[in-house]
Amino acid sequence: MSFTLGIIDIVVIIGIFQGLFLTLVLQRINNTNKEANRILSILILICTVMLVGRVLMLRFFSEWIFQWSIIFDVILFLFGPMFYLYTSKLLLKEQDRSTLSVWHYLPVCCALIAALYYVVSYTPSEYFQAFRAGDLNLMFHAWLVAGILSNFYYLIRSFQLIRSFRREEKHNFSFEQNPLTFLTLFHCSILLILVVWIFSYVNSMWLDNYNVYIGYDVLWIAIPVFIYVIGYYSLKQPELFRIVLDKKTSDVKERLPRGEAQLLKDKLDSLMLNEQVYLQNDLTLGDVAKQLHTSTHNVSWVLNTIYGTSFYDFINGYRIREFIQKIDNKEHLTQTILALSMDVGFNSKSTFNKAFKETMKDTPSNFIKKHTAA
Repeated sequence: MSFTLGIIDIVVIIGIFQGLFLTLVLQRINNTNKEANRILSILILICTVMLVGRVLMLRFFSEWIFQWSIIFDVILFLFGPMFYLYTSKLLLKEQDRSTLSVWHYLPVCCALIAALYYVVSYTPSEYFQAFRAGDLNLMFHAWLVAGILSNFYYLIRSFQLIRSFRREEKHNFSFEQNPLTFLTLFHCSILLILVVWIFSYVNSMWLDNYNVYIGYDVLWIAIPVFIYVIGYYSLKQPELFRIVLDKKTSDVKERLPRGEAQLLKDKLDSLMLNEQVYLQNDLTLGDVAKQLHTSTHNVSWVLNTIYGTSFYDFINGYRIREFIQKIDNKEHLTQTILALSMDVGFNSKSTFNKAFKETMKDTPSNFIKKHTAA
């Protein structure tokens, strides 16, 4: 019996070994995102099991393997809750939606019960003949549609978490977090895989067509590539500063008495001018609140109500003024713009350029040319 491997087979097999390797490595990382990486390792293991099922189905086909392959399909209903949980673990603090209730796992339990029913009720030969006769078409259609809808539901919820995080980020941090870009790309990759999955399903099941460029083969290549990129990037990904989702209260306009609010404002101004805490490039709202001996909600309320700004814009405003002072002192003649931006508290060139343009309505280089020419 001859046995040959195509390109897709090689990619899939490599993906299996890489998936097993990353699953073990992510479990042993202790320095960053420990809980989130534990969930990610389960996600990668899920993808790896799916790839194993694919190899067994196409290279070692038998009626027995074909019948039991339905067990592998149960994994489709577990993937959605797991990547939503991964998103939650990365973005939110423990007290805010870091676990999932039992009902989130009911679809996978129902799918497992249905799969076991078809395994127990049919012999391998009866199951294969029922499939060829079209008697199982309704079951397969319902299974695929339910799997697609389940994954889309959790993908939408994950995107909502990212959107909520971005909305709250400016109220909690004085910098933008690069891992958030990774997380967005992570979810966009899943979205792309789901789109290919839907196209393949509609094209093959309903239109009776096959597209070599956008079909199941492409989907099976996408999964191991997804494993490589996400897994390896996570090995070096810095830990995100997590947040607690803001709970709006009815007393937001009168949170502090006028005298207490003014006192907190004065202490905040003094902290900026005298201590220059804005020079700390990883400064957070919690850091400021701790130095003022008050709560983050009080500081945020003062910023929003009295200053009419976010924590991000408030801190970066001081940094930009410090940067302009350095330009006035001619320091740009001996140091690069990037070096000066780091000196005043910015942690990346992109964050500095964005904040400077929003505040000064000009780029740093153009501003320097106009400022020094005046």
